[in-house]
Amino acid sequence: MKGFYQLVLLAAAIQVNAHGVLTAVTGTNGITAQGFGVVATTPRTGSRRNPFQQDSSIIRDREIQRGTTGACGRTLAGGNNNVQTMLATAASAGLPMAAADGSVTMTLHQVNGDGAGPYTCQVSADASGQNFVAMTVTTQVPGKNSRSRTTATAFPLVAQMPAGMACTGGPNGDACLVRCRNAARAGPFGGCVAGKSKPYEP
Repeated sequence: MKGFYQLVLLAAAIQVNAHGVLTAVTGTNGITAQGFGVVATTPRTGSRRNPFQQDSSIIRDREIQRGTTGACGRTLAGGNNNVQTMLATAASAGLPMAAADGSVTMTLHQVNGDGAGPYTCQVSADASGQNFVAMTVTTQVPGKNSRSRTTATAFPLVAQMPAGMACTGGPNGDACLVRCRNAARAGPFGGCVAGKSKPYEP
């Protein structure tokens, strides 16, 4: 019985000691937008489940494959991150533009231990979330095996789209969907942002 209670406590600890959230993406066109599922009023000064982890996205392949969530996972606060709804909202507010070399500059807020790096990022050129390709992460979130002792800290996360990629999705035909996540066992944690590519200039 003692061993059972120890397992219960361990499971609870795993659920609590987790989370990182992709809070923002900053464009070269001067536009900064928030990540999908982010609640602007969530405080960023602590690490407990409530209120600090409420808008951290949990993005699990098995949940996506079962149709439990979409490509951008879910949050405690809002449930499933509906890609099309959130993409439309982002497009209407204005999309941040990637750099000329395809670099997308984001902010990753590490809530606590399992929100650490490294993070991998992917991009869906048509913003459908159905055809992600790998991005090259050029500025990484610190951590080893998605663990560190850092809490309540924001880090830059920069990832580069493949050369020549053009964004073609969203209501205006100019949006890409970027998804970043770590490999935490209690997660993975991370998020999605929408952006657009810089027009080609010969």
